[in-house]
This record gives sequence, structure tokens and C-alpha cells, in this order.
Amino acid sequence: MRLRQRLALGFLLLLVVPLVAVTILQVDRTISLMVSDLEQTGSLLIGQIYEQIRTDLNGAREDPLAALRADSLLTTLVRSSLVFGPGVVYARLETPDGKTIAGLGTASASAPPSFAILKRDAASWWPSAPIAAVWGKRTYEMSRVVNLGDKPLAVIRIGLSTALIDAEARRSVSYIISVGAAGVLLALAAAMLVRSLLREPIAALISSAKAMAPAGETLSLPAGDGDELESVVEKFNQLAARIKMSRTQWETERGQFFNIFRSINDAVVLLDAAGAVLFANAEAQERLGLPTGGLAEGKPLKLLLGSNHPLLRAIETATATGTELRDAALELTAGQAPERLLVSLFALGHGPEPPGMLVVARDLRLMRELETVVEHSDRLVRLGSVISGVAHQLRNPLNAMNLQLELLSHDVERSGNAVRRVRALRDEIERLDHAIDALLRFMRPEQLKLASVPLNTLLTEVASMVLKPEIRLEYDLDSSVLAITADRALLAEALRNIFANAVEA
Repeated sequence: MRLRQRLALGFLLLLVVPLVAVTILQVDRTISLMVSDLEQTGSLLIGQIYEQIRTDLNGAREDPLAALRADSLLTTLVRSSLVFGPGVVYARLETPDGKTIAGLGTASASAPPSFAILKRDAASWWPSAPIAAVWGKRTYEMSRVVNLGDKPLAVIRIGLSTALIDAEARRSVSYIISVGAAGVLLALAAAMLVRSLLREPIAALISSAKAMAPAGETLSLPAGDGDELESVVEKFNQLAARIKMSRTQWETERGQFFNIFRSINDAVVLLDAAGAVLFANAEAQERLGLPTGGLAEGKPLKLLLGSNHPLLRAIETATATGTELRDAALELTAGQAPERLLVSLFALGHGPEPPGMLVVARDLRLMRELETVVEHSDRLVRLGSVISGVAHQLRNPLNAMNLQLELLSHDVERSGNAVRRVRALRDEIERLDHAIDALLRFMRPEQLKLASVPLNTLLTEVASMVLKPEIRLEYDLDSSVLAITADRALLAEALRNIFANAVEA
């Protein structure tokens, strides 16, 4: 699709589609309002006729149908509904078997559809449903049954026509078609204008893109029905790719030089494509155990360090995979003193076979980091121990709770031991709660709440909490110990665990 066609289609969609959509929505809203007005008219007429019938029936004692037929006011009311009710095509009062009592106008041969169908279609979310419901001057009927006691006496029928709504819908559809045609013409004119304004700048951009191309490369516009914008995009994509490639190469070389300058005080070794040493500074000679005085230059690094040296294995891996190694921790041995160094390998140049490699090794010096790792590992070990202990403490109370519940189910049926069983179950639940509190305190250490704690009293309280009926407890407390300074909650938890372990043992 050419530029002119795309612009025309774009303007057409931008102008016509929103306008048509808004117009259809407005038509649907108008139809909905007119249907609502028509419903109010029919409901009002039915209500008036119904009230007049009630008045006649209140005065009729023998034959209610004769009273209705003799009521001239009722007949006048039914006949006048066609004159004063807009959209009303017939109004009749009939017996349940279809005989006319009073009325004017006739319905079609087939029974007209219920007005509820028109009301449903007018309220539909589908835009074309309201228009289709009123198209073609259709007649819908509203009715109401008049009961005398528990039996139907008569039926009020009002026929409502959509002729007025149909005329309004047709005018709106004609308006949509005329607006759409005007929109198409306007879109075509706007597309032609925009194309004429853009053609020269696009040609200038294509010419500039050609001028920026390398001398040996030929850029030409696609022949035939090529789109002008596609040509511009293609040329600038080619230009952007070349600029990106050049920038990437420049960034790579600049980064390599920066790495060299930054690592000049570290161990630096320059290797050729065959792995021979071209340059090694004093730091590299000391840390790698290379010969000093320029004796290492020109000799293979594999011969100087040995084929099993960790640095040689890292270099061979990087060369085979064509990747660089950055800040890898290696343990290098020079004589009898092993050292952990941070090694980086940089290929010189691009391609599957680079002309050389730059090796940079710096002292790791991880004392602080190792201390952090050791501390973290120790904390993980302690955390694992605590979690294991908590899991053990949780498992035993849970088993005891299950057993107590099983016994409780039998005791409730056969004896009065339910209270004792429930108390034992509550104690086990408290143990679970204390164990979880201990785990939470370990994960989120709190500030110690130091206070004066009477030790003998605390021992007695904690012991009474974990004591079982079959366990005999003897106190041998030192009365000279009055109070100590401690966190009462933490100390009570520690003593409770000790006593509980003793009881379980």
C-alpha cells in the first residue's frame, strides 16, 4: 500500500469512524427516549381506562359487562385515546374470549408482539438492535387484564406504532450516510495535501541518507510501488546499524584501555595469539612466579606455569568459548605461598581468533568479606539448629495433642475426666506458643528488658507450669538468694525449656 493510500485510509478512519459511532449512539439514545415516551403514553391510557372500569363495576350489581357497554364515558375515553395519544393505532376493551366491549381501531391479522420486546431491544447494548426494532413502522401491544373477584372480566389492549420513531431513525441514518460521504471526500483531500507537503522533505532525507553511506556502498530506492516512508525507514535503519556498530567497537576499545590504565598497579600479563608472554610487569612476575629481567618474554605461559595451573585452565576456557572473564576469584600458587587473586581476561580485538589476550590479576584481600561470610554462615548454622529444635518441640506437643483429643473423645462418653484432658491439651498448646515465641525472638532480637526478678519465686512458678501428676518435684532453694537482674520473660522461657526436657526425660 502506497503512502497516498495509507494517508487516505488513516484520515478516513480518524474522521468517519468516530463520527459514525457517535451518531449511532445518539440515534440509539433518541430511540430509547422515544420508546420510553411511547411506553408512558400506553401506560397512562391503560391506567385511565382501568380506573373508569373500576368506577363502573362499583355501581354495577347484576351484569358488569352490560354496565361497561352502557357507559358512554368509557366509550368516549377509549375512542379519544387514538386522537390524543401519539403513536396509538387502536384501543379496545375486550372480553377474555375476544368480543369487543368498547374500542376503536383494528389490529393486524396476526397477534402483534408485546411492547416488552420493543423495550428490551431499545435497551440492548448492541448498537444496531434499537434501530432494527423500530425499522419498518411496526406495531406493538400493551395489555392489562381486569379481574372481577378471582376471574378475568375484560382485557384492555392498546396498540402502539413505531411510525414516528421509524421516521426519526431514517432521518438519522440518512444523516450518517451523508456525513460518511463527506468524510471520505475530506479524508482524500487531506491525504493529498499531506502527501504533497511531505514528498519533498522525504526526498531530502533519502538523499541525506545516501550521502552519509560509505563510499563503497550503494544505496538505491526500491523500484516499483515502494512506499516513500518505507524507503526512509530502510535507509535510516541501515545508517543506525552502522553507527551502532562503530559506537560498540569504540566503546569496547575504550573500555579495554580504561581497564588497562586502572589495573596498571596490579599483575598484568600480555599474551599473543599463541599464548606466549609479550609483557609481564613486576607484580605479575612476583605473584605468578615468572622469571624476572625480561626472561619470561617470548616464552609460552604454559611452559612457565605448567599445564595444570588454574590460570592456564581459565585462559584455555575463555579462548575456546570466545568469551571474556571478569573478576573471577582464582587460587594461584607461587612457590609455597598460595594466594587468592581476582583475575580478568580480555581478548584483544574481535573475531574467533583474537591477536592476543590481556591478563589482569589483583589482590583479593577479602578479610572483611570473609568475616562477613563466616558470621553469616555461623548465623545460618545457629538458625538451622534453632529451627530443628523448634520443629522437635512442635512435633511432640502435636502428638500429645492428638492423643489427648482421642482420649477426650472417649472420656466425654464414659467418665468425667474431660476437664483434666482439656487442661492437658491447653498446656500442650501453650508449649507450642512458647516455642513459636522463641523462634520469633531469635529471628527478630528484642531489647533486653532488665528488671529485678525474685529467682526462687520464678523457679516455683515455672516448675508448677510443667509439672505432671505422675512426677514428684522437690524444691531445694537457697533462701539467701533474693533477686537477680534479668529479663523475666526470657529467663522464664529458658527455665521452662530445661524443666520440660527434664520431665520428658
